[in-house]
Amino acid sequence: MSKSGCSKLHIAMFPWVAYGHFIPFLHLSNKLAHNGHKISFILPKGVQPKLENRNQYPNLIQFVPLVIPHVDGLPPGAETTSVVPLNQQKYLAFAVDQTRDQVEGILGALKPDMVFYDFWFWIPDLARQLGIHPIC
Repeated sequence: MSKSGCSKLHIAMFPWVAYGHFIPFLHLSNKLAHNGHKISFILPKGVQPKLENRNQYPNLIQFVPLVIPHVDGLPPGAETTSVVPLNQQKYLAFAVDQTRDQVEGILGALKPDMVFYDFWFWIPDLARQLGIHPIC
């Protein structure tokens, strides 16, 4: 318990793989970390270097790398919408859907109190199976 009588939370963040989602999720993470909450921010491993300078609380916000697998139709090495043409983004969504087991392992190891997510229809069931509260 903190001095204010509120316990601090461990929160996982799992945004859609677009900078227009990473940045607001990181902004929210900074606000939550300002209040002493621990954040585990799940993102494609190639994105971390581009967001590190926006992490105002590196002692409380940990970036957790996710490996986005290649799927047919997706440009090689693609991890975000910024390098995938609009007509191929369905392949990126399919690739991220293939990370479900990886995300399950990450969330199972981290044991956060809750996970903030968007787009991932499978997160609520997965989170509940792990005893984690999903928030969209």
